[in-house]
Amino acid sequence: MRDAGQITILLVDPVTRELDRLGSMLQEMGLFNFLQAENGPEALAMVNNFSPEMVIAQQGTPMINGLTLLRLVREQDSPESETIFILYGDGLNSRQLAQAGRAGVNAIIVMPCEPEVFKAKIEEAINPPKDPADEKADELYDLSLKQINQGQLEEALVTSQSILDIHDKAEVYFNMGYIKSMKGELEEALECFRRATVINGFHARAYKQIGLIYEKMGRPEEAAANLEMAAEIHLERHQNDEAEEIYNTVLVLRPDTTNVYNSLGIIYRRQRRLDEALRAYEKAVRVHPDDEFIYFNAARVYLDMGNSIMAQKYLRQSIKINPDFSEAIDLLRATEMGLKIKI
Repeated sequence: MRDAGQITILLVDPVTRELDRLGSMLQEMGLFNFLQAENGPEALAMVNNFSPEMVIAQQGTPMINGLTLLRLVREQDSPESETIFILYGDGLNSRQLAQAGRAGVNAIIVMPCEPEVFKAKIEEAINPPKDPADEKADELYDLSLKQINQGQLEEALVTSQSILDIHDKAEVYFNMGYIKSMKGELEEALECFRRATVINGFHARAYKQIGLIYEKMGRPEEAAANLEMAAEIHLERHQNDEAEEIYNTVLVLRPDTTNVYNSLGIIYRRQRRLDEALRAYEKAVRVHPDDEFIYFNAARVYLDMGNSIMAQKYLRQSIKINPDFSEAIDLLRATEMGLKIKI
């Protein structure tokens, strides 16, 4: 059971008084640690920066609506830590309800509703009643981890299969793949890791293991493709160290991969390793001199370094490649006017 008082909750609603009303209800429930956002981009930034355990979002939120925000949050969730997501709104139709269910919503509240109903939904989402089958699956999963740690691999495989008889779980397939790979059964391990990615398309660790197995098999193209997938998921989640490690592995397999240098530049810029970011973008430009985004990203690094002359040079090159690149055009205009823009 979760300790409700310790969780951080993000409230998302375009109406300030509604945010205040929701905040008051949370306080009445003993939930005092909450954030507020009035639009979708602001909410997504808070999810990335503060990793709230729960999001309570109005479907009619501007720019990124509640359902889209749910999908974006689920893309960033890891198997070990899934954000509780409550969607609410006036006149939610059956199509929206079905889409929210498929996207993994924890609770849907059709407004208007009484405050006590709203509170009950929140409480149930934080500590949902457990199905006996789920409890059994959890017990078996804990047992399988214990068996793996003790080196009882065959026993762990049997236990894992018992879990799959109850529920298809990505983490169970991942663990089975790990066991199979330890035993040298690479084809069987590949199949398990693939099943994990079918259930959870953002299972970065499974994609990484698929890539490493292909590398062992002497299939560098398939190895690099799966490793890149893993790294991109880590990059999207701002797990920079994990992404950097995998991208460097990809470069060993495919030194001429433009996307990798570009992505490393993004990581280095996030970490304020600006000289390294520039070197990464320079390598990317040498491999692919007609990619306007590389020049644009390099220009942003030069701006971070306070070098507006070089930033303008790279922005002009970006616009030369793509005359309709509005972000580059706007940024060039701002730098020529001497404006400082954080981008």
